[in-house]
Parts: sequence; structure tokens; C-alpha cells
Amino acid sequence: MRTILLALLTVGTIVGALGLGTRPGAAQYAAQLYPYCSLSPSSGATNCYVASRQQCGSSCISNPWYIGPRRAAPYLEGRRALEPRYMRP
Repeated sequence: MRTILLALLTVGTIVGALGLGTRPGAAQYAAQLYPYCSLSPSSGATNCYVASRQQCGSSCISNPWYIGPRRAAPYLEGRRALEPRYMRP
């Protein structure tokens, strides 16, 4: 019993330490590069990786976080890597 508790405590400590060192993925910032978002009719979820209204279909909105074509071009063409930019709420 004591061995099991010690093993659980060790695993919990390792998982906790790994969780503190994580950073958001680049996918969270890539959504700023596309001008449109599609809305799921069933769940209301958004997908903001849409380059044109034709790709969206009938449920399309403008991406409120879009950074514009001139600022997005270097990232989309692969000339510049995505860097996290945190915005205050």
C-alpha cells in the first residue's frame, strides 16, 4: 500500500512539473493569419483557418483576430516563424 502511494505521488509530481513548463502551441497563433472563421451549426464551435468565403460555406464570419494580408504574408509564405504574442483581456 505504501509503495503504491509513493508511486502515485511520484507520478503526480512529475506530471505537475511537466505541466508547469508547457507553452501554448503555434496553432493558437496561426489562426490570426486567416481572414475568415467557419461556425459549426451543431456546436457553435469556430474554425479560423479559412482563407476564403468559399471554403467556409454558408456559416462564415470575419475573423476578429485577423492581422491583415500584409502582416500575414511572411508567415504564410514561410519566410517568418510564428512567435507567441499575448494580449491582455
